Amino acid sequence: MSEKPREVEGVLLVWADDQEAAGRRVAGLQAVDRFELRPRPAQRIRDVYLDTGDGALAAAKVAFRVRELDGQPLLTLKADSVRSGLAAERLELEAPWSAGALRTVLEELRRRGIELPDPSEGAGAGEPLADLGGLGLRPTQTRETTRTPRAVHEHGGQGTGPVAELTLDDVGYQLPAGTARLLEVEVEAKGPGGLETVQALLEALAEAFPSDLKPWPFGKLATGRAVERLLAEGRLEGLLDDRQRIRPAAHDLLAEFLAENSP
Repeated sequence: MSEKPREVEGVLLVWADDQEAAGRRVAGLQAVDRFELRPRPAQRIRDVYLDTGDGALAAAKVAFRVRELDGQPLLTLKADSVRSGLAAERLELEAPWSAGALRTVLEELRRRGIELPDPSEGAGAGEPLADLGGLGLRPTQTRETTRTPRAVHEHGGQGTGPVAELTLDDVGYQLPAGTARLLEVEVEAKGPGGLETVQALLEALAEAFPSDLKPWPFGKLATGRAVERLLAEGRLEGLLDDRQRIRPAAHDLLAEFLAENSP
C-alpha cells in the first residue's frame, strides 16, 4: 500500500422513473463537456464490510471491507471523509489481500485507537473472511455490484492517461429482509485528475441529464445501512420494483433518513 493515499470521488444517483433506460443513456455517452469517455470491460464486484461486535470501526468513522474484483480479493480501509461540493476526499488504503496488506490496515486501526488481536501465523494467506473473523471482525454489509466503467480523458489529451474513471454501478444490497438495488454513477479521480476534474464532470453529467441524475452525498455503506433499516421497519413497502430496484418515489425518503441519521 502506498503511504496515506487520498481518494477523490462523487456520486450521482439515477433518479429517473425508467432507471434502466437512464442507465443505458449514461453508459452510452462518448463525450460530455471537455471530456472523452472510453469504454472499459465490465466488472463484477462483491464487497463485504466488517466491524467488531461493539461497532468500534463505525464509531471511529472507519469503513473496512474485503472486495472481490472479478474473483480477486482486495483489502480496503477508508476514513477521514471531507466533502467539497459534489465530491468527497478521504483516506483510502487498498491492496491485494496479503499478510502485508493486513498488517498495514491493523497498524492504521491501532493508530486510531482500535486495538485488535495480533493475527495468527499465516494470517493474510488464507481465506480473507476466515482470517479476519479470527481477529474478531464480523460482516456487517454485503453488496454485489455490476460495474460498467469508462476511462475519462481530456479532449485533445492524445497520449496522456485518464484523468478520472466514470462508472455506472448497479448495486445490490444483500440484506436480511431481502435484496434492494440502486443504480448510481460514480466519478473517481485518476492520475492527474483531482477534485476540480471530478467536480467538473459531475456537474456536466447533472446538467446533461437533469431529470435522470441527482447528486448523492452519501456513501454506499451508509446508504446500505439506511436501506436495511427502512426495509426492516416496513417503510419501503411497495417501493421496490419487480427487479428489487428502489423506486424513485423512495429516494427522497432515503435521503431524508440519511440526513437525519448521519453522525
